[in-house]
Amino acid sequence: MVDRQTGVGGERQANVKGSYYEGNVHKSTHTHHHRHYGTRANVDLREDEATESGSGGGAAAAAGGGGLGVVVVLAVLGYFIFGGDEPFPATSDPWPAEVKQEAVVAAAGSWLDKCAKSPSATPANCPQSIVETSDVSKVRWAFYGNPLEAAVIHYTEAESRFDMLGTVMVTADYNASKELRRVVTPAKYWAKVKWVDGRLDVQEIKEHSAIGDPGVVKQDPKVPWELVAAKLSEAFTRCVRDAKSAMPAGCPEWSPPSGAEKVKWSSTGDPLLTARATFDPKFAIYRVKGTYELAVRYTWLGTTKTDTRNPTYEAWIAPTAAGPVVLQIKDATTV
Repeated sequence: MVDRQTGVGGERQANVKGSYYEGNVHKSTHTHHHRHYGTRANVDLREDEATESGSGGGAAAAAGGGGLGVVVVLAVLGYFIFGGDEPFPATSDPWPAEVKQEAVVAAAGSWLDKCAKSPSATPANCPQSIVETSDVSKVRWAFYGNPLEAAVIHYTEAESRFDMLGTVMVTADYNASKELRRVVTPAKYWAKVKWVDGRLDVQEIKEHSAIGDPGVVKQDPKVPWELVAAKLSEAFTRCVRDAKSAMPAGCPEWSPPSGAEKVKWSSTGDPLLTARATFDPKFAIYRVKGTYELAVRYTWLGTTKTDTRNPTYEAWIAPTAAGPVVLQIKDATTV
């Protein structure tokens, strides 16, 4: 179900509830709502402060009166001074009477499904791409964070176009230089949907970032910590079990010196002992911070050595209808 909300200036936001999507498979659920997709690998999640789990509710409203004018001016100035994408339309014209918000959301969602199925590293008219440009193969995209929830939709009558602004967590699994790699990217997208001859036609969905964009605030599904902790513990076990000359994709990026032989990894502590989860309402993920302790034993230049480390990590975990999914674990200093 999609609840229609109208804000100042005609802004509408889509709160999608009760639907879960993965590829072209649709499953219904009463407690979770997710559609999986992907995007570019160089966006930094640190720009958004995560809130404590349980506080990420509600939908952002458009600024009104003189405040809106200030926002528009700042957006335009920021665009010319600092660069970046064109500003998202600040206001909305009255919608065509025959168009329902659910239809616009569904059109954008169907196009995002196509983007998620693409084997290309840079699919046309889609919001995702892989930065590496050579020797990339076997690309698999997945989108998390319910891209359709709390999306802002404006209509421009002169263009006969609906503009939809939302956020998505993108994972890209692919091969490069004979290695399996994973890149996880939080991104904002802009879907442009034309209203032509009585039907909706998606022109493109692109990654977007501009000063003054309206906010996207998603609700915390309040997944019990026990479920999150269990999945994270499994992920750490996999990282150690599958590690070879380096940690596998999606795990902390740590490896012994080049040329090391007879590499053997082990966990020397509980990574969940002091871990704490917060909910990021912009991207609808849990961010877990804790400390992990790992040791790696290896032979280098004929000498057996053991390296240990216990840095702080941050894990990104997406709630889905099938349960929490660990997207990646990284040293907090590199997140």
